[in-house]
Amino acid sequence: MDERLLLWINQGWAHPLLDGLFWLVSQRLWFAFPLAAILLYDSVRRCGRAGGKLFLLLAATVAVGDVLGNLLKDLFAEPRPCQAAFELLRGFDGPLSGPCGSDPNGMPSNHAVNFFAAATFVALVTPWRGWRVGLFAAAALVGLSRIYLGKHYPSQVVAGAMIGATIGWMGAWLAVRYRATLGLPPAREPPSGRTAIPTPTEMSMSMSQTDHRVALPPHHLSLVVPLYNELDNVVPLLAGIHEALANYAHPWELIVVDDGSSDGTGERLAAEAGRYGPHVRVLILQRNFGQTAAMQAGIDAARGEVIATLDGDLQNDPADVPRLVERLLHEDLDLVVGWRQKRRDNVWSRTIPSRIANRLIGNITGVRLHDYGCSLKVYRASVIKEVRLYGEMHRFIPAWMSVRTATSRIREEVVNHRARLHGESKYGISRAFRVMVDLLSVYFFLRFLTRPGHFFGRIGLVSGGSGLLILAYLFAQKLLFAANIGTRPLLLVGVLLVLMAVQFLTTGVLSELIARTYFASSTNPSYAVRPDGSKALAPDAGWWTPHG
Repeated sequence: MDERLLLWINQGWAHPLLDGLFWLVSQRLWFAFPLAAILLYDSVRRCGRAGGKLFLLLAATVAVGDVLGNLLKDLFAEPRPCQAAFELLRGFDGPLSGPCGSDPNGMPSNHAVNFFAAATFVALVTPWRGWRVGLFAAAALVGLSRIYLGKHYPSQVVAGAMIGATIGWMGAWLAVRYRATLGLPPAREPPSGRTAIPTPTEMSMSMSQTDHRVALPPHHLSLVVPLYNELDNVVPLLAGIHEALANYAHPWELIVVDDGSSDGTGERLAAEAGRYGPHVRVLILQRNFGQTAAMQAGIDAARGEVIATLDGDLQNDPADVPRLVERLLHEDLDLVVGWRQKRRDNVWSRTIPSRIANRLIGNITGVRLHDYGCSLKVYRASVIKEVRLYGEMHRFIPAWMSVRTATSRIREEVVNHRARLHGESKYGISRAFRVMVDLLSVYFFLRFLTRPGHFFGRIGLVSGGSGLLILAYLFAQKLLFAANIGTRPLLLVGVLLVLMAVQFLTTGVLSELIARTYFASSTNPSYAVRPDGSKALAPDAGWWTPHG
């Protein structure tokens, strides 16, 4: 398979323009070094000396990857394609010569290691957003060039890309961990029209500047806690919440939702609720519907103007709730999300996948938070009650909230995180696959709910344009050079792309019709108006008249 793919790229793609392009991007002297110089200039221009430090750290990361690549070459001692070809031509006679150079070993491709390490580092650490897609595209071109020129097998390039991405991620992790010590610039620049999430230092300064003696506006607080098979956590959970809110100056209620537990959690909840009084309400679902449905049930039952949610596994600290409510009301926000800055979870199965998912979700949805998965959140009830949660969408609540409010009204606050003492975690590494599937739905509904034809139309236009270009190229080959195009796979690809374009465009038209029917028949408008708190006008009031 490796050799077939190599031959297909070398022979099937053969073209003078590709010869020149791939030769250029494969040369360090003519491509990599000028690109690095431009990146250095841009980093210093943007961030001054801090940008220079960041570039040096990037260069050190790439150098480590290069050294590791050379060590692995000696370890595997796998030949390059050009080495095998030249040895066959020479009959294994004489010294090795030709395009392979002095190092005949090809596993892994150092070009792929270097470029993917740089692209990953820049994407995860630097504020240079414009470089991220470009560097990954350049890395892919460089990897293809090594295959096209016969310098490496495809497997050697893929291995180099994976090693480079790992090295880049490790360098990024070190840079983020010791950012303050190194005096590095912020991780990202907020796009225009979008408010950046404050750093921990900025948040602590904001907290220190807040006058805690200022009374909060009158409000009612509803706490929603979903539980599933948390029998041993019921008693300490309710005791901890009451202890944390014992001196809370405003009315509050606690809504605990038993999500169809099979270990007696519901019965113990009912017993404990009787001990505390009517402000503790227990909702028992008929069966296990999932955390999202349980959370939605609690939100629907909540009566307060402010709603707080937290997990029932005791890992969220109820003592953080008043501080989050205070920030929500003082800064006139609609959502404050907890950020478990110091997590007490397994690093490999929980923390690292969570950080990757948070960054991916933030980049796709535009709502950039450090911790989407933290259940400790405080909402303005008038906004969260307009959002309906289905499936397993509780992970994307901030993104769904951004449909009904501005992203500048969504903030995050560092909260305490405790290790689990009782019971077993309901999450595992398998949730990463569910997040990927759900993320596609979130992206579609956030960007194209009111205009689905644009989503399908873009795919259709790209597909149709590519297919028409391929067919036009083949037509010119047939007309001008009398080439035999009937058996060429490219003909089938072009026809399939055009047919796909027709399907996507017609699907876009049908989806537009469905969306118009939905909004025409639904009570939910395609917009949201913020209530101003003023009294409603009488039918004959608020009109200008010639006499008044």
